[in-house]
Amino acid sequence: MVSMMSEDSIEPTLAPTALSPYPYGLRLNLTGDDLDRLGYGELPPAGTVLRLEAVGCVTRAASEDPDADGDIDYLCVEIQIIELGMEEEAASSGVDSDSDDGQPKDQAGRAMRMYARNQ
Repeated sequence: MVSMMSEDSIEPTLAPTALSPYPYGLRLNLTGDDLDRLGYGELPPAGTVLRLEAVGCVTRAASEDPDADGDIDYLCVEIQIIELGMEEEAASSGVDSDSDDGQPKDQAGRAMRMYARNQ
């Protein structure tokens, strides 16, 4: 798996108004009907790490060279998800798995820190 976090992103925080460190458009919104089709009878709590598998169809592919210098300055591929499956990941071991820079190494730890509910 590849992290999609922006290289120039802000530091993730738990504040509800914090901007996401991930680029716009990478967030999926699933309705109750969608969750029913995926086999979820109840909502997974915020911070739950899910494994997704999807099949998509490219609906748009574009490139632009607005300054006509021969370098493509903009690439975009739009993908319509046509099949989706998801399941919860195994729970983290609870061991602090931070790297030397203080960031969690595993995705479950990162998600829990970003989206954990204040209790």
